[in-house]
Amino acid sequence: MNFSFVWVKKMWFIASLIAAVAAVWFYDKVERFSEELAIALLALAILSLVFSLFSAPWQIQLLLLAGTLSYRSTKVQSTR
Repeated sequence: MNFSFVWVKKMWFIASLIAAVAAVWFYDKVERFSEELAIALLALAILSLVFSLFSAPWQIQLLLLAGTLSYRSTKVQSTR
């Protein structure tokens, strides 16, 4: 794999993650002033998180998968 492609993919991951965190932070500040802008920020945060999930390195995707599976297994056991 080309080194520059790997670098660009990591930068897209970091940039989209920062955009999602910033959108959530601004959502908390804007929510009491403008409902429309807060909804737009929430949509931006969701899109950024989805994009960061797809552009994440495989190690982070594996950690997220393991965390999700362990959470679901503990949730199923607690409801029985």
